[in-house]
Amino acid sequence: MVLKNKGLTNYWLSGVTGIDKTTLYSLKVGKLRTLTLRNMIKVAIALDIDLNELKKIDWED
Repeated sequence: MVLKNKGLTNYWLSGVTGIDKTTLYSLKVGKLRTLTLRNMIKVAIALDIDLNELKKIDWED
C-alpha cells in the first residue's frame, strides 16, 4: 500500500535498494515475513519513512 500511495513499484524499490525483486514480491504476497535489518534500513531510506513505520506497513495490500 505504501508503494501505491507514493506512485512507486516493487521494481523501482528493488532498483533503489538493491533488494532482489523476488524478495520484495515474496514479502508482498506473504511468503516472506521478515527482512534483515540492513534491508529494512534500505527500504526506510528509499521510502523516506522512519524505520519504526515499517512495522505498520501492510505489504500484502
